[in-house]
Amino acid sequence: MGVYGTKKSVMRRIGAAALFALEIWLAAWLAGVFMHTALPAWLTAAAAAAGFAAAFFLPGVSGRLCRWGGAACALLAVSLGVMMMIYTRSAAYCEVDNGKAALYADKKVMVVVPHQDDEINLAGGVMEEYIRYGSEVYVVYVTNGDYRVPAKQRLKEAINALAALGVDEEHIIFLGYGDGCRDDDGNALYNSSASVGSLSGHAYTYALADHPPFREGRLYTRQNVLEDIRDVILAHRPDVIYGVDCDLHQDHQLAALLFDRAVGEILRDTDYKPLVYKGFAYSTAFKATDDFYRLNIKSTIDPGESLRVFAPGVYDWSERVRMPMSAGSLSRSMLSSRLFAAALAHRSQDEAEKIFRVVNGDKVFWRRETTSLCYAAQVTASSGDAGVLTDFLLGDTSNVLDPANNVTGIWHSETGDGERTVEVAFDTPQSIRRIKLYDDPSPRSNILNATISFDNGDEIDTGALSPLGSETVIEVSEDSVRSFTVRITEYEGDAPGLTEIEAYSGAFDAGVSFVKLMNGDGDFVYDYYIDPSGTERFSLYAYGCSASAESYEISCTGDEGCRTYADGESVVVQCPVGKSCEVTVTDGVNADTAVFRSSGSDELPYGMKAEIILREEWMKFCQVMNEIHDIEFILDRAFAIKKAELMDKLAYLRWGVRRVGEIVFGA
Repeated sequence: MGVYGTKKSVMRRIGAAALFALEIWLAAWLAGVFMHTALPAWLTAAAAAAGFAAAFFLPGVSGRLCRWGGAACALLAVSLGVMMMIYTRSAAYCEVDNGKAALYADKKVMVVVPHQDDEINLAGGVMEEYIRYGSEVYVVYVTNGDYRVPAKQRLKEAINALAALGVDEEHIIFLGYGDGCRDDDGNALYNSSASVGSLSGHAYTYALADHPPFREGRLYTRQNVLEDIRDVILAHRPDVIYGVDCDLHQDHQLAALLFDRAVGEILRDTDYKPLVYKGFAYSTAFKATDDFYRLNIKSTIDPGESLRVFAPGVYDWSERVRMPMSAGSLSRSMLSSRLFAAALAHRSQDEAEKIFRVVNGDKVFWRRETTSLCYAAQVTASSGDAGVLTDFLLGDTSNVLDPANNVTGIWHSETGDGERTVEVAFDTPQSIRRIKLYDDPSPRSNILNATISFDNGDEIDTGALSPLGSETVIEVSEDSVRSFTVRITEYEGDAPGLTEIEAYSGAFDAGVSFVKLMNGDGDFVYDYYIDPSGTERFSLYAYGCSASAESYEISCTGDEGCRTYADGESVVVQCPVGKSCEVTVTDGVNADTAVFRSSGSDELPYGMKAEIILREEWMKFCQVMNEIHDIEFILDRAFAIKKAELMDKLAYLRWGVRRVGEIVFGA
């Protein structure tokens, strides 16, 4: 027997001491969450060490210490759980606005995305509003996302995620193509002329046994993907289509570029003219700024040159359409957001970790007009391929694996062509009020002037076109037009060019309309904590309607002392400390209602601070687990290599023994 007793009793004391030290560490961590600050590591370690020593050297009280420590931890944990439960329920935004019928009601909507989880990245928060207003939402997935995860898992995750957002399973369409497809030469599916196989070993479209693809058993070819996107659109003829644009992923570019080609074919071959919006799943969502935890929800931040993987300038940030979100998907606690519930369903993609970047106060898109007269015209050029000018694509690429250095799809006049002219001719006379020209997206090639000539002899100079491929709108007033020409007269760079030419018979028609209150930073307002002074000015974001506050009737309902009024272009809201109210602006068709609260402070709520710390600790834990997994993978690989080397050596030894036996014994 030793100084501290038998070996068995010593081990019991060590176990009790370790348990008490762990309880002290856990209690310190929980206390840090309550205090919204992690205790210094040295202090926590010192307390745990002291607890270990006390429990070990005072065996008579170690049992009581462990029980007290366990009770303290349990009390803290239960208190934290109750507090977070109360906070998450109260943190959800109040859904009081019912004034977006002109935008969201009575429509058939289609969302076309490459992978399962991109529906949240592209249109999460918008799909729910369409459904709330009685519209039908269809989601089309181009691929099965089966690169690292089996398709069966990805597709079921998508069904569960969309169920959380209210989308019926019958409205979910899988085209069934493989993820990351390449041919034998390493070309991605979009740039391959042959049928290809996916990284998961598939070569034909497939989905689930109880939810088959749009067309089963189709070879993985570019033409088949194009036809399926075109035909699924024509099969449903949605009023509104949301399509992903060129993100930094070959499948996103495949879906984006073939979607544009499909729409171009539809516009040329049919009289169907849907509203088309293009947006991004990566730069404005999945890879955007992590800015969820704010007192008031922030709007999507301009990602700059990373907006689009190539030719980023074709979309002007100031021309974006900012769709208002479903307030039911917004909260000051991610745990009570519908989008978080949907993201949890995409477990294989860790979407719940990325959702903090995805959820903002708006969803950003660019409207692509579909009523251009040029789609039904004959377009010719003095040289070069004029067909690219009416294909609906704002640039193309010959290699989606390196798109920025392989930009195509631009009309350039050939060397020696002094005319540099495009002619647009119509079968019947047309009235033209607007012409859109899209310059070459290259910053090294810019049209400084072009002359538009009409068949009646009228001419107009365009001046310098907007650079980087964004649209330039030229207002005209021409009737009975049978043809017009665009001749490039001044330029810089070696080869001036255009990506698209469009002509319209009337002014821009938004097709829908809505109005939304926004604060001085341009953030949309839903459930809003007002400036600590109790007074704040707001402006109106309007699409398809007036942005002047004087055009709207403004009302306020709520606690005594709250009031609102128009002051020029501004809406002023006054809300005393401790009070709340609802403010509504309406023009009889479009309306917006938001909740305003006043706490007299701009501090984050207590529960939000605690949730931030919990998330930070969870992310640290996940990082450690990932590092452990990486170490295990490296060790497994190392042992596998050593084992293989050993087996090779044993096999060589066995061969040597047999050879010796054959030589010595003749056997």
